[in-house]
Amino acid sequence: MKDIATRLHNEKNQWLASQVEGGYPTKESLKGRDLYLGAITSCYLEPFEAPSDSITNIEWHLVDFHRLTIMFSLLHSKRWANDEHQQLIVEFLTQIIVEPSHALYVGFEHGEVAAAAMVSMEGDTVLISDITTSGVWNEVNVASTVASLIQSAQIATNSQVWLEKR
Repeated sequence: MKDIATRLHNEKNQWLASQVEGGYPTKESLKGRDLYLGAITSCYLEPFEAPSDSITNIEWHLVDFHRLTIMFSLLHSKRWANDEHQQLIVEFLTQIIVEPSHALYVGFEHGEVAAAAMVSMEGDTVLISDITTSGVWNEVNVASTVASLIQSAQIATNSQVWLEKR
């Protein structure tokens, strides 16, 4: 199963990197891609077991139009401390053309963007990556956020779920 998750992770990263290769990419989107690719070199995959007592009020939406892509990008860019780097990441990620095999999700809580993640699946193997929350980043918060995404996206309970960790 980890072999499939690793392959999904590599395919996801190649797909993201390719988003700025066509047409006329801006130099900012290319720099953003380089920042993103540099950051994922420290990523690793870990199996995920949903906690039984996780409760969140997150309402998840599949990204299926550009405004949600922008919301995904803005929240995800907050993982970079430097304002200039955040702007470059937004420039890169807003180039995403939605692809069912690497589905983007944005979660709202009380009408505000609260979380974002990407879901890649093959058979009963699921990779949840690019997990971002607007709240405190800790294992409990991330676990409950991911559990709510799994439930909302109706990922089968018999699936082997892997998380991209940084």
